[in-house]
Amino acid sequence: MQWRSAGFSARCACPRPAPWPACSGRRRRCMVHFGRGTDMHASHGGILVALGALLALAPAAAALELAARDARTGAPVAATLDYDDGKPRRASIDGHLRAIAAPALRVTATAQAAGYRALEFTLDPAGGPTTLLLDPLHEPAAYARLAARVAARGDERWLQGYVRRIADGAPLAAARITLEGRDMHSLDDGYFQLQLAPCPRDATRRSTLRLELPGVGEQEHVGLACADGVQRMLLTLGAGAPTRVDHVVGALDRGARSVAGEASTPSSVLQTALPTGPLLAPALAPPASIRVGYADAACSQSCCTGSCTHSCVLPLETYVRRGLDNEWIASWHSQSLRAGSVAYRSYGAWRVAHPIRPNFDICSSACCQVNDGSTHGSTDSAIARTPGLMLTRSGSEAASSEYSAENNSWDDPGDGLSCSNNDLSCGDGYAGSPANGWPCLADSVGAGRGCFGHGRGMSQWGTQRWALTASAPSWRWIVDHYYNDNGAGSNLRTAVMTSPLALSDLAATPAVIAPGATLQIDATASNSAGASHAHLLIGASLYRAGVGYLDDSAHDAPLELAGGSHPVTRSFSVPAGAPAGSYDLLVSLYLDVDENGAISSTDLALALASASGAVQVGNDRIFSDGFESDP
Repeated sequence: MQWRSAGFSARCACPRPAPWPACSGRRRRCMVHFGRGTDMHASHGGILVALGALLALAPAAAALELAARDARTGAPVAATLDYDDGKPRRASIDGHLRAIAAPALRVTATAQAAGYRALEFTLDPAGGPTTLLLDPLHEPAAYARLAARVAARGDERWLQGYVRRIADGAPLAAARITLEGRDMHSLDDGYFQLQLAPCPRDATRRSTLRLELPGVGEQEHVGLACADGVQRMLLTLGAGAPTRVDHVVGALDRGARSVAGEASTPSSVLQTALPTGPLLAPALAPPASIRVGYADAACSQSCCTGSCTHSCVLPLETYVRRGLDNEWIASWHSQSLRAGSVAYRSYGAWRVAHPIRPNFDICSSACCQVNDGSTHGSTDSAIARTPGLMLTRSGSEAASSEYSAENNSWDDPGDGLSCSNNDLSCGDGYAGSPANGWPCLADSVGAGRGCFGHGRGMSQWGTQRWALTASAPSWRWIVDHYYNDNGAGSNLRTAVMTSPLALSDLAATPAVIAPGATLQIDATASNSAGASHAHLLIGASLYRAGVGYLDDSAHDAPLELAGGSHPVTRSFSVPAGAPAGSYDLLVSLYLDVDENGAISSTDLALALASASGAVQVGNDRIFSDGFESDP
């Protein structure tokens, strides 16, 4: 007779030649082997006692603590979690941190809840307490109403959000919120909205918010930046909540510390050859989600790497929304904010491939990239113009898109700002740090400005100054300026923008057509951005060697493309003078960068597909049905 368990085994037998039924319990002898060269002999009854004691001491199966919250409001969400670690598993989670069985290895998991988008992420057995932030299918009604009001009036400033308990996301009613001499109390569902005076012209003004709820706690939020429009905040109280929260705005506060200051792996110098002529952005799907280190289960307390106690998992686009206003100044020009959104997204995506800790990809403070959970209408609008766009050098992963407040290569000894660039050899009016792989870049808008940063990548204040110049370049130009010198870069200044879009399954109906007639083009368009692309244009051309390209810009059509794969269509009128013959069909998707509703050289080509010989242009010898006439 034999037993086996983790780390030990036991075998019992009767003295020979007695058969088992005739063997009394007192005569049975057992040997226990503990797996480390240790054996023990005991009676049958003794072994049962020993086994019971050992099993009681055996470690319990590994477990993970997970919770689910609303990514917009912080409310608790009842969700199901599905994963497969050799057999399908399902767990139920809610706003509390609850234990689930940990998989033996890293696996892909999916969290789902009614009214929310599914969240796909990596479930790691080494992960600590983790909160999943799920995106609602629709913007909360209170948020949508106020956004519509401000859009219609255009000159108002509001603060809105929710007050919640840290432990479980429960709403906290009657909490008093005070800011700039105005106050209100949160409603039964924790919601509050407070109208504020318009901001002064000085974009660097900061203020302090006070939160208090008798019997629960008090809190100060120090350093809030002023920006007209709607700012949203998640305020949390309860056990573990700090009494003071310092809000960092990277463009104002970041200097000595690099956005890549705690890199887990050194930056590589993989370089993509920059194409000449029209640039087709290389296809690269962004990661679906990112794991961010926080100091609380509500994902509201930012932390540096070593002090993060929780991991918060959220969609990458939601991560960008929760952080861009923490690094850029929300009142800045829209072109500056759009340029910043590409840099912010790319750096976060790079961290997913190069996590800073086993249980989270990136921290949430200025040690990494600030992400305190607040959002602003202006930065939300900027992000909606660039969904899924990142930077790459290798073509296979996102680039570490470094940036700092002021990258001019001159240290003004009298400005009191901290310059961390150890190579100022480029000189005044230039950005760069050659000793660190970033060649000198002529950046006239920074001339005379004291260095406040590391000189690598994008200058945040530079993006704003370029947007305000008389030439008013687009955000695309600004991104290319800092990350690839508009196609002339070298070394680390060679990152190009990527595309989350693709085209396939091209077809033309009819395939045989007369000059001057119109055909229909069908295709499948795919969007892996994690958000809808609402500002696209679909273009098309016919091509034949010796003839060149035949265009029909009159039918270039606007397109809004949701996530996933969808059929798309547009018309194409063949020019009346088109020579007869077989033509290749080319279809493209452009991002309408200049917002004029027409494809231009300023716009960014995000997808291109072709079908050889897809269209036959006939002459008077060919009927529209494709049959030849009699000679």
